[in-house]
Amino acid sequence: MSEADKSQATNQAGIKRVVFVQKFVPHYRLPLFENLREQFAQQGIEFVLIYGPPDAYEGSKIRMEYPEWGHRVKSLIIPLPGKFTRYLYWQGSPFKVRRGDVVIVEHASKLLDNYLLFALQQIGWISMCYFGHGKNFQSHREIGLARKLKQLMVRRVARWFAYTEISRQALLEQEVPDERIVVVNNTLTVTRKLEESEVQRHKSRFVYIGGLYDDKRLDLIFQSMQNLQAEHPELELVVAGTGPDQAMVESFASKHDWCNYVGSVFGEDRDRLLLSASAMVVPGAVGLVAIDSFHYAIPIITTRCDNHGPEVAYLENGDNALILDSKGDVESYTSLLRQFLESAELSEQLREGCRRSANRYTIQDTASKIVDGVLGL
Repeated sequence: MSEADKSQATNQAGIKRVVFVQKFVPHYRLPLFENLREQFAQQGIEFVLIYGPPDAYEGSKIRMEYPEWGHRVKSLIIPLPGKFTRYLYWQGSPFKVRRGDVVIVEHASKLLDNYLLFALQQIGWISMCYFGHGKNFQSHREIGLARKLKQLMVRRVARWFAYTEISRQALLEQEVPDERIVVVNNTLTVTRKLEESEVQRHKSRFVYIGGLYDDKRLDLIFQSMQNLQAEHPELELVVAGTGPDQAMVESFASKHDWCNYVGSVFGEDRDRLLLSASAMVVPGAVGLVAIDSFHYAIPIITTRCDNHGPEVAYLENGDNALILDSKGDVESYTSLLRQFLESAELSEQLREGCRRSANRYTIQDTASKIVDGVLGL
């Protein structure tokens, strides 16, 4: 859409304000909001970001941002009993929106604001849009009644900003009209301070970077690496990140000199780590880390487990990643790691595929797709 066409669409739609309600702002999400703010401003539309603090669980996994230009609220965060760490959020956003606003919310049953915002849409007060996966890929953690309500609402919003093509297919299966779906290719901005040529790549170094929790299947990484150690004593593993399983990781690393736990890494330290390793081992849930793998030319070795985020759609087996055809176990994942480790040709082929993929997904393009989707309402 040209700038002239966008301006015309804005005038026709009469949109004055877009409100994005976000329970908290992870560091990787802020550039998207900054791009949206800039692009909407170019159309004469005010962009309002409503956000709050994280719950204890998410706060232990991810570095947060608190943009001064956003509208920070004091969220009511309600912990729920049960096997999994779950919370309900109330941010009071329904009392902060105005008539005629376009309101974009995360597609999540734990967000209590969504139910009242949905009611405001039903009476024509706002246009409500969903931004998200299209379905809960970790539905074992979802609350039963809330899941049923979410399913009721999924087909009745004004626009669906679906993360990937996998998300679109999930929505079509739920009978969401295709014309309401915009695939935005969810991504993040990777700001690298070091170039590949500045860091030596170690062919026998694997890295895991991300949250430390059950869905990442860290135990499978450790057991598979132990199996390979007998054949490849030069093999090393670096684990970076924080989360509920941090104590388990620290304990394992203290007992195995080939495993190094480095905690959270940022800036040049993060660059150096990712550029120095030959592969990223993520047998469990893959999400936006796929984008990191492309920009650092470090292929992901993963499995076809059932709790991946939709960004796994960006991974192509044999081109920019290695993917088991099944959920995998210690034996099969060890075999896949061995295949990568023992073939210099394969590792370079996958690295080249990562470099090509890095140019396909940009935060500016994601923001533009959201802006166009709003203007098309």
